[in-house]
Amino acid sequence: MSQKSEFFAGEADAWFERNPKTIDCERDPVMRAIRSLGITPQRVLEIGCGGGFRLECFRAIYGCECQGIDPSRKAVQRVGLQSGITLRQGTADALPGADHRFDLVMLGFCLYLCDPADYFRIAAEADRVLQSPGFLVISDFLPPVPYRNPYLDRREIFSRKMEWSRMFLWNPSYRLLSRTYFEQGQQNTFAADESAAVDILRKDAALAFPDNPY
Repeated sequence: MSQKSEFFAGEADAWFERNPKTIDCERDPVMRAIRSLGITPQRVLEIGCGGGFRLECFRAIYGCECQGIDPSRKAVQRVGLQSGITLRQGTADALPGADHRFDLVMLGFCLYLCDPADYFRIAAEADRVLQSPGFLVISDFLPPVPYRNPYLDRREIFSRKMEWSRMFLWNPSYRLLSRTYFEQGQQNTFAADESAAVDILRKDAALAFPDNPY
Protein backbone atom coordinates (compact mmCIF):
# COMPACT_ATOMS: atom_id res chain seq x y z
CA MET A 1 0.00 0.00 0.00
CA SER A 2 1.35 3.46 -0.91
CA GLN A 3 1.93 6.14 1.70
CA LYS A 4 -0.98 8.13 0.25
CA SER A 5 -3.26 5.10 0.57
CA GLU A 6 -2.19 4.61 4.19
CA PHE A 7 -3.35 8.13 5.02
CA PHE A 8 -6.64 7.71 3.19
CA ALA A 9 -7.18 4.40 5.00
CA GLY A 10 -7.21 6.07 8.40
CA GLU A 11 -3.86 7.59 9.34
CA ALA A 12 -5.02 11.06 8.25
CA ASP A 13 -7.96 10.80 10.67
CA ALA A 14 -5.58 9.66 13.42
CA TRP A 15 -3.29 12.63 12.71
CA PHE A 16 -6.25 15.00 12.96
CA GLU A 17 -7.31 13.51 16.30
CA ARG A 18 -3.80 13.84 17.76
CA ASN A 19 -3.17 17.46 16.80
CA PRO A 20 -4.48 20.79 18.15
CA LYS A 21 -7.94 21.92 17.09
CA THR A 22 -7.33 25.66 17.12
CA ILE A 23 -4.96 28.31 15.77
CA ASP A 24 -4.03 31.64 17.33
CA CYS A 25 -4.52 34.01 14.40
CA GLU A 26 -2.16 36.58 15.89
CA ARG A 27 0.73 34.25 16.73
CA ASP A 28 0.47 31.68 13.94
CA PRO A 29 3.73 31.83 11.91
CA VAL A 30 1.88 31.67 8.59
CA MET A 31 -0.52 34.50 9.41
CA ARG A 32 2.31 36.65 10.76
CA ALA A 33 4.42 36.12 7.64
CA ILE A 34 1.52 37.05 5.36
CA ARG A 35 0.72 40.18 7.38
CA SER A 36 4.38 41.25 7.30
CA LEU A 37 4.24 41.48 3.49
CA GLY A 38 0.88 43.25 3.40
CA ILE A 39 -0.74 40.50 1.34
CA THR A 40 -4.54 40.74 1.16
CA PRO A 41 -5.82 37.60 -0.58
CA GLN A 42 -9.20 37.27 -2.25
CA ARG A 43 -9.36 33.52 -3.00
CA VAL A 44 -7.35 31.12 -0.82
CA LEU A 45 -6.69 27.39 -1.12
CA GLU A 46 -5.00 25.53 1.74
CA ILE A 47 -3.56 22.11 0.92
CA GLY A 48 -3.35 20.06 4.11
CA CYS A 49 -5.99 22.23 5.76
CA GLY A 50 -6.91 19.89 8.64
CA GLY A 51 -10.18 21.12 10.04
CA GLY A 52 -9.88 24.53 8.38
CA PHE A 53 -8.70 26.39 11.47
CA ARG A 54 -6.20 28.60 9.62
CA LEU A 55 -8.77 29.24 6.90
CA GLU A 56 -11.06 30.58 9.62
CA CYS A 57 -8.35 33.14 10.38
CA PHE A 58 -8.23 34.15 6.72
CA ARG A 59 -11.99 34.41 6.54
CA ALA A 60 -12.22 36.51 9.71
CA ILE A 61 -9.35 38.87 8.83
CA TYR A 62 -9.68 39.26 5.06
CA GLY A 63 -13.26 38.18 4.34
CA CYS A 64 -11.89 36.13 1.43
CA GLU A 65 -13.22 33.02 -0.27
CA CYS A 66 -11.57 30.00 1.36
CA GLN A 67 -11.22 26.41 0.22
CA GLY A 68 -9.25 23.56 1.73
CA ILE A 69 -8.29 19.99 0.93
CA ASP A 70 -7.14 17.30 3.35
CA PRO A 71 -7.00 13.48 3.29
CA SER A 72 -8.80 13.26 6.65
CA ARG A 73 -12.54 12.67 6.38
CA LYS A 74 -13.01 13.65 10.03
CA ALA A 75 -11.17 16.93 9.49
CA VAL A 76 -13.16 18.11 6.49
CA GLN A 77 -16.48 17.10 8.04
CA ARG A 78 -15.97 18.80 11.38
CA VAL A 79 -18.88 20.66 12.93
CA GLY A 80 -18.87 24.42 13.48
CA LEU A 81 -16.95 25.58 10.42
CA GLN A 82 -17.48 29.24 9.50
CA SER A 83 -19.63 30.05 6.51
CA GLY A 84 -17.70 30.94 3.37
CA ILE A 85 -15.23 28.06 3.82
CA THR A 86 -15.40 24.86 1.77
CA LEU A 87 -13.40 21.78 2.74
CA ARG A 88 -12.94 18.65 0.61
CA GLN A 89 -11.31 15.30 1.20
CA GLY A 90 -8.42 14.73 -1.17
CA THR A 91 -4.69 14.96 -1.69
CA ALA A 92 -2.23 17.52 -3.03
CA ASP A 93 -1.65 15.71 -6.33
CA ALA A 94 -5.27 16.19 -7.48
CA LEU A 95 -6.56 19.62 -6.45
CA PRO A 96 -10.05 21.07 -6.77
CA GLY A 97 -10.67 24.19 -8.77
CA ALA A 98 -10.21 25.54 -12.26
CA ASP A 99 -6.85 26.68 -13.61
CA HIS A 100 -5.59 29.93 -12.03
CA ARG A 101 -8.52 29.95 -9.58
CA PHE A 102 -6.70 31.20 -6.45
CA ASP A 103 -4.48 34.19 -5.74
CA LEU A 104 -2.96 32.51 -2.67
CA VAL A 105 -2.19 28.80 -2.32
CA MET A 106 -0.83 27.34 0.92
CA LEU A 107 0.91 24.03 1.49
CA GLY A 108 0.25 23.72 5.19
CA PHE A 109 2.68 21.31 6.86
CA CYS A 110 1.75 18.41 4.61
CA LEU A 111 4.65 17.96 2.21
CA TYR A 112 6.77 16.12 4.77
CA LEU A 113 4.21 13.31 4.77
CA CYS A 114 3.73 13.08 0.98
CA ASP A 115 5.13 10.27 -1.13
CA PRO A 116 8.17 11.34 -3.20
CA ALA A 117 6.59 9.67 -6.23
CA ASP A 118 3.94 12.43 -6.12
CA TYR A 119 6.21 15.47 -5.77
CA PHE A 120 6.14 16.50 -9.43
CA ARG A 121 2.35 16.14 -9.61
CA ILE A 122 1.95 18.12 -6.40
CA ALA A 123 4.06 21.00 -7.73
CA ALA A 124 2.25 20.94 -11.07
CA GLU A 125 -1.18 21.00 -9.41
CA ALA A 126 -0.29 23.87 -7.08
CA ASP A 127 1.06 25.84 -10.04
CA ARG A 128 -2.05 25.03 -12.11
CA VAL A 129 -4.55 26.47 -9.63
CA LEU A 130 -2.41 29.50 -8.65
CA GLN A 131 -3.01 32.61 -10.72
CA SER A 132 -0.24 34.85 -11.99
CA PRO A 133 0.60 37.07 -10.27
CA GLY A 134 -0.14 35.21 -7.06
CA PHE A 135 1.42 33.95 -3.85
CA LEU A 136 2.51 30.45 -2.80
CA VAL A 137 2.99 29.83 0.93
CA ILE A 138 4.88 26.76 2.16
CA SER A 139 4.94 25.99 5.88
CA ASP A 140 6.95 22.87 6.67
CA PHE A 141 10.15 21.43 8.08
CA LEU A 142 13.34 23.01 6.73
CA PRO A 143 16.45 21.01 7.75
CA PRO A 144 20.07 21.66 6.74
CA VAL A 145 19.99 18.63 4.38
CA PRO A 146 17.26 16.30 3.07
CA TYR A 147 16.60 13.17 5.14
CA ARG A 148 13.80 10.94 6.38
CA ASN A 149 12.48 9.68 9.73
CA PRO A 150 10.28 6.67 10.52
CA TYR A 151 6.74 7.93 11.11
CA LEU A 152 5.66 7.17 14.70
CA ASP A 153 5.23 3.40 15.05
CA ARG A 154 4.29 2.89 11.38
CA ARG A 155 7.55 1.56 9.98
CA GLU A 156 6.18 1.49 6.42
CA ILE A 157 5.57 5.26 6.51
CA PHE A 158 8.23 7.98 6.61
CA SER A 159 8.32 11.70 7.19
CA ARG A 160 10.72 13.40 4.80
CA LYS A 161 12.31 16.78 5.28
CA MET A 162 13.94 19.08 2.75
CA GLU A 163 13.87 22.64 1.38
CA TRP A 164 10.42 22.37 -0.20
CA SER A 165 10.53 25.69 -2.03
CA ARG A 166 13.04 24.15 -4.42
CA MET A 167 10.13 22.29 -5.99
CA PHE A 168 9.10 25.66 -7.46
CA LEU A 169 12.14 27.94 -7.51
CA TRP A 170 13.73 26.22 -10.51
CA ASN A 171 10.93 27.91 -12.49
CA PRO A 172 11.76 31.58 -13.26
CA SER A 173 8.09 32.47 -12.73
CA TYR A 174 8.71 32.02 -8.98
CA ARG A 175 10.87 33.98 -6.57
CA LEU A 176 11.28 33.73 -2.82
CA LEU A 177 9.96 36.85 -1.07
CA SER A 178 10.47 35.87 2.56
CA ARG A 179 11.53 33.03 4.83
CA THR A 180 10.58 32.98 8.51
CA TYR A 181 12.14 30.29 10.66
CA PHE A 182 10.43 28.67 13.64
CA GLU A 183 10.54 25.39 15.57
CA GLN A 184 7.72 22.92 15.16
CA GLY A 185 8.20 21.20 18.52
CA GLN A 186 9.61 22.53 21.76
CA GLN A 187 10.80 26.10 21.20
CA ASN A 188 14.34 27.43 21.50
CA THR A 189 16.07 24.07 21.31
CA PHE A 190 17.67 24.95 17.95
CA ALA A 191 17.50 21.26 17.08
CA ALA A 192 17.93 20.63 13.37
CA ASP A 193 15.18 18.01 13.43
CA GLU A 194 12.64 20.62 14.60
CA SER A 195 13.72 23.38 12.21
CA ALA A 196 10.79 24.69 10.17
CA ALA A 197 10.00 27.76 8.12
CA VAL A 198 7.27 29.70 6.38
CA ASP A 199 8.37 30.49 2.83
CA ILE A 200 6.36 32.96 0.74
CA LEU A 201 6.94 32.80 -2.99
CA ARG A 202 5.51 35.11 -5.64
CA LYS A 203 4.48 33.72 -9.00
CA ASP A 204 4.62 36.12 -11.93
CA ALA A 205 4.89 34.44 -15.33
CA ALA A 206 5.14 37.80 -17.09
CA LEU A 207 8.57 38.37 -15.52
CA ALA A 208 9.96 34.90 -16.15
CA PHE A 209 11.51 35.38 -19.57
CA PRO A 210 12.23 39.01 -20.46
CA ASP A 211 13.51 40.01 -23.88
CA ASN A 212 17.07 39.05 -24.73
CA PRO A 213 19.36 41.58 -22.98
CA TYR A 214 22.43 40.69 -25.10
